[in-house]
Amino acid sequence: MGRKRGDKAPFLAYGGTYLKTRAGRARPRPLTYQHSMHFVLRSSVAKGPWSFRTPTNHAKIQKILQTFAAKHGVTLLNYAIHLNHLHLHVKFPKAQSYKRFIRAASAAIAMAITGASRWVRTQTKLWDRRPFSRAVIGERDQLNVNDYIEINQWEALGYNRAEARFKQMWEKGKEDRWRGD
Repeated sequence: MGRKRGDKAPFLAYGGTYLKTRAGRARPRPLTYQHSMHFVLRSSVAKGPWSFRTPTNHAKIQKILQTFAAKHGVTLLNYAIHLNHLHLHVKFPKAQSYKRFIRAASAAIAMAITGASRWVRTQTKLWDRRPFSRAVIGERDQLNVNDYIEINQWEALGYNRAEARFKQMWEKGKEDRWRGD
């Protein structure tokens, strides 16, 4: 969903490395409540005991995401927990839900991973930048994001990108054969 010069369509992505450019900081984060959104939260310090894929950290992150999604009425459509980043495919019911959910979930994950609290501070920030986000508009875009997140789930289990794509296509093929398509 790139944008070309002179294109009048709204810019649908925000955050992450887009914040490095003036054009990326010139507008507020585009949020949609009619469509779903794809978020990526990245951490370059998530290594060793802070890695998101250690069994205890993985379980903590899953519980935090599900808890705060339920608390704020957010529909968590799909997610992938990689070694150092998270992919979230979510749908927000109203404007206040985004801020409340992303603040609470990202802070709770940071505290759970680093052991920080109100009384115990750490010198290192967990998150590199603000979360990358983009609107997922249309059925094809929805399918692409779901495929992308599934491939990331396979990669998080140790497969390389090519193997993950193959596994993802194989699983889809088995589902289609099972349904009789």
